[in-house]
Amino acid sequence: MPPFWPFKKKEAIAELEEQPPAPVVYKRGEDPNARTTIETDANAYKDALALFGGGSEEVKAASDQSVHYDGVSAPTIQTPSEPEPSFKWVHHTDGYHYKQLADGAFEPTPHTKNNDGTYTAYS
Repeated sequence: MPPFWPFKKKEAIAELEEQPPAPVVYKRGEDPNARTTIETDANAYKDALALFGGGSEEVKAASDQSVHYDGVSAPTIQTPSEPEPSFKWVHHTDGYHYKQLADGAFEPTPHTKNNDGTYTAYS
């Protein structure tokens, strides 16, 4: 008896029979970013508006919303800037990082540098 195989066989990917898209042809001197004219159907637009717009077929221009503005704005919150550390990180040849204090002395605890740029004490 052959051994049990836990994986399924790959099934063939079903492909759709569809025509490839028409090639885009550019002519010399023509602006490739120029907008082409699009034919619109006003009746289809009104039907869709009636279907999704609550049943009304009336098309209104947008009103000016600035008349409802009372002039009050949310206060901007200033985040206090973090004080500059009084030490700097030094990468040693042993692969660890050490704190060098402002007076030039080093802390004896080795640290590892994380992927996000923070340091963790080696334990």
